[in-house]
Amino acid sequence: MAILRFHRRVLPLALLPLAVLGGCKDKAAIARADSLAAQLAATSAARDSLQQALTGASADRDRALAEVVDASKFADAVDAELRQVRGLSSKVAVTRSDESGKAGASAARNDLLDRLKQLRQRLAARQSQVRALLDTLTAMRADSSAAAALLADLSTRLEARDREIAEFQSQLQQLRAENAQLATDKAVLTDTVKAMDTRENRVFYVVGTRRQLLADGVVAEEGGSRGLLIVKLGKSLVPARSLDEAKFTRADRREVLTIPLPRADRPYRIVSRHDVGLITVEKLEKDGSFRGASIRITDPAKFWAPSRYLIIAEK
Repeated sequence: MAILRFHRRVLPLALLPLAVLGGCKDKAAIARADSLAAQLAATSAARDSLQQALTGASADRDRALAEVVDASKFADAVDAELRQVRGLSSKVAVTRSDESGKAGASAARNDLLDRLKQLRQRLAARQSQVRALLDTLTAMRADSSAAAALLADLSTRLEARDREIAEFQSQLQQLRAENAQLATDKAVLTDTVKAMDTRENRVFYVVGTRRQLLADGVVAEEGGSRGLLIVKLGKSLVPARSLDEAKFTRADRREVLTIPLPRADRPYRIVSRHDVGLITVEKLEKDGSFRGASIRITDPAKFWAPSRYLIIAEK
């Protein structure tokens, strides 16, 4: 009985650390997986943003290249006009005596100078645009290289996060399986402890007349002396050596504190080894017999300590 009480106290306590440990591991793994998922989402957003920036930079680079091509075409046009001007200037030949020719040549030179001045201005403007475009393209190439390196690093980090999340998901599934098994084991152990506790607190009682108790084999007669008719007188009742639980009423000593008596007008005596001082009745005699409608147990633990089988006989 002492061993049963020990298991009753120890087994529930042994379950608590396992349940708490499993719950803590489960929560820590879930929190870690959520954190990694958040990092993965943030990194993915950063990667998408860089890809959009690269796409925009590529479009800007294409526009810049188109402007460079346009500037090249303009330079070709300037060369063509210069060749035309050179051809025109070679045709201006004037003699000293031809005054009208001098005037025409002067006008032609002025026209050529104006045209050359305009060409130089347009060429200077284009040269400034080309230099700016070249600087932009150079910066774009540098930015593209940096962005490409950053994207490669982000891809590597994303792959590492994917592997880590997969690993934590696997661990989380394992923890959940372990927790489920732990819950099952706890339920089994709880049922076992409950069954042990029920058995430990299970008691039996029977109330009857002397004849009934003898007939059921619950009690036996001992002692007495022989009279003239060779009949034993003054025999006392004692519990039988072998008791059949079917002849008793089953009860839980924690719940059943009152046991009814069949007849309140008849005296009763406890045949088993239970202490009559641990019960209350309507009337208690000096010889230990009592009367009343029922008995009430005042201290169940002490009262049932001598035996789980209570036998009350009517005198």
